[in-house]
This record gives sequence, C-alpha cells and structure tokens, in this order.
Amino acid sequence: MLSAERNQTLTASAQGTPMGAMYRRHWIPVALSQEVPLAGGPPIRRRLLGEDLVLFRDGAGRPGLLSEWCPHRGASLYFGRNERADSPTGPGLRCVYHGWKFDVDGSCLDMPNEPEESTFRNRVRARAAYPCRELAGVIWAYLGDPRLRPDAPQLPWTILPAEHVYASVRLQLCNSIQAFEGAVDASHVGILHSDIGLWDAGDEFKRVRGGIAVDKAPRFYVEQTDFGLTIGARRRMAGGQAYWRFTQVVLPWYVVLSQEPDAPGSGHAWVPVDEHRTYTWTFSFRADRPLDGQEVARWRAGGGLHAPLIPGTLTPTMNRDNDYLVNRDLQASASMTGISNVGMQDAAVQENMGPHMPGTLAALGSRMDRSSERLGSADAGVVATRRVLLAAATALEKDATIRPPGVLVEDQRQACPYPSMLVDEETGWHEVRGLAQGEAAGSAPPAGR
Repeated sequence: MLSAERNQTLTASAQGTPMGAMYRRHWIPVALSQEVPLAGGPPIRRRLLGEDLVLFRDGAGRPGLLSEWCPHRGASLYFGRNERADSPTGPGLRCVYHGWKFDVDGSCLDMPNEPEESTFRNRVRARAAYPCRELAGVIWAYLGDPRLRPDAPQLPWTILPAEHVYASVRLQLCNSIQAFEGAVDASHVGILHSDIGLWDAGDEFKRVRGGIAVDKAPRFYVEQTDFGLTIGARRRMAGGQAYWRFTQVVLPWYVVLSQEPDAPGSGHAWVPVDEHRTYTWTFSFRADRPLDGQEVARWRAGGGLHAPLIPGTLTPTMNRDNDYLVNRDLQASASMTGISNVGMQDAAVQENMGPHMPGTLAALGSRMDRSSERLGSADAGVVATRRVLLAAATALEKDATIRPPGVLVEDQRQACPYPSMLVDEETGWHEVRGLAQGEAAGSAPPAGR
C-alpha cells in the first residue's frame, strides 16, 4: 500500500510536481507520424503531462509541438492556418483570431495587427514550444530544460528502420501508474489472459502459455539496473523444468517484454495525459527483417497486443462505455474475461479499479486510492517499480541537474528484449539471467542501425 501523500507524488505529472519534473527529462512519444502526414496539413491536439498542446507539420515538413493557446488572447491554435514554406513569412502556424504566426521553434514570425514598424513580435514567443524528433514512425518531443536535453532515445524499437516497427497508441481512462503496474505484474497473465484458444500465435507460444495457466503462482526475482529494473518470473513446468519470462522496466514508463522464439519483440509505454488518463503505446518489432504485410494487417485490425480504434479517434472500439463488448457466454465457456482483445482485457481491469482518490473525476478516468490495497509476494515487481520511480523523482528534487535512470543512451541499450527460457528447474536466478542476457546481446542489432 501507499500513503495518500506518496500516491499523490507518484501519480501527479503536471509541471511543478516531482514526477512531472522527472518525466520532462525524457523524450516523450507524442503521436504516430501518420497522424500529421502532410507538410502544411492541419494540426492535431495533444494533452501531455497536463499541458494542452498542438502538434503540426509545417510547410517545410518539420514537426512542431506548441502550446495550444496563443500568447496574445489565448485563442486555440488548433484552428490555426498552417502556412506553406513559400509564404512571405515562411512556414508556420498562424492564429486565425489576429493573425499572429509561429514557427516550430515558437518564434513569432508575423503580427499583422501591429504597425509595420513595430518590433513587438521579436519580444513574443509561443507559450511553449518543444523540440521534436521522428524515430520508427513516431514523433517524439522533449518538454524539459533545453540545457539538459538528452540524446534521442535508442530503445529496442527506435534503433530499427521504420519498416521493422509497428506502433499504435490508444487513450486509456486511468492514471498512467495503474496501467504501467499491469506490465510488471506478471502473475495476472495466467489468469486474466487465460483464453488460449483465442490468441493468434504459434504452436510453441500456445504450449508455453498453457504451462503458465497451470502454474498461476510464479516466483519473482527483481534486480535494479541503470535503466530501471529487470524482473524475472519463474513458473514450474512438467518434467522438472521451469519457464522464465523477463520484463525490462525502463524509466520513466517503458517495458520491454520477453521475446518468444520466432516471434516479434514487444514493448509498451504509458505516457500521462494528466492525472486521470494515459496514452498507452504498443510497439511490435523485428530486428532481423522488415515486417511483412500479413503481420501489419493483423495488428492494424487490432490483433495481438494492439487494439482496434474508433476511426478518427484514439478511443478503442472496446471501451468502458460499452463494457468492452464483454461476451458472457464466451466467459462461461472459454475465456476468463469474455473480452476478445488482450490489451482491452488489461484496460477493463485497470480503468475500473477503486476506490478512487478523492477528487477523481470518474467521467475522465480512474486514479486509485492505493492506501486501501493489500499486496502479496506476487506484487514484488509492482512494489519495486514504485520505489524506483519515487527514488528517481526524489533525487531530482534535491538536484535538478542529475540524470535520472533511463535517460542515457548507454543505459537504454542494455534494455534489449530477453528471450523467454525453458531450463532445468534448479537453475538459479543469476545463472538464468546471465543466459538470457547473453542470448539477447548476441541477437541485438547494432546500435543506431
């Protein structure tokens, strides 16, 4: 359990909060590149860490992330006119209220309602303007102190060419920590997701997953790393063997999951919209080859860990308003949940946790009161993740110039996906971790590929 005070520290992400300061020291996935595909096309809204922003691609094709609110009278730049590169004042987003125009760096390029001789525009900037990078088909932004900006992230999916990666993002109606903790809580897999017949995977994957369902009480081993945590989950199998899976927790909000033989790698990120809502990212990737059309088509339709969305939104078709399309007949016969998508099985339990913290707006999303929970030995990963996040935020409060865990490229490169392993039951944690680490290092693509 967490006290109300520590829970508030852990879940608040706005400017001026400890976690908000820590989050702003990292590059943040903002949107799929395809969401703003056209140079000079319309902007889109994004709310990140409690800030209302607009993302656009200027007339020269550069992504820009600005405060939604014009510094003049606070009009929304979402309705702005995105002007071409050959316009007299160059590419930029023009507020339609009084015509003030801003480039991707936040500089004011034009003030048509001021006298021609005025130099006022040279003293005005957008309320916020954040640098952007494009990696693996995703636009990333840095919202922190520009003097402390780290190198672009080199996570297992960002170091690959775009054709090796499929990314998706959806809105989740709960605090980001509730969703993040689901990924480090491996004991739920053999229970919540015990609908093996519905999973579209290879025979080996099904066989091992069947083993998980038999051993529903895995033993957990947690080790702190430079990037966050490595968590191992051991499950007993028939014939004196043990099945191991590993979760790499990369601060501030990533996990890199164990990789099954001949299967794509998988990773997630849970980025706070605000205290009550989250952008849930899923990354599927292959280091050895480009993704094929069949894989991409299945994920685009909501297969695997990805979720189908209502067109033109980030809202899943299975959502809280329609009870995730739960099928009670299926639940009675073949599925623990009766919900046919793996990601939405997670969302159903994470979005509906309670009791809520005082002041939580249920219409927006859930923020659980963690002082009421009862944790057991299976929650070792959850407890460790909370501790490492709070420790990183507390250290930054004392010295804002230090580099928090997970921000250095050298640390991120260590967080390669470990293979799942089937070994003799007597094999110890350090030995099996060493085996997995060796196999992962041997199959990793060169840095910066």
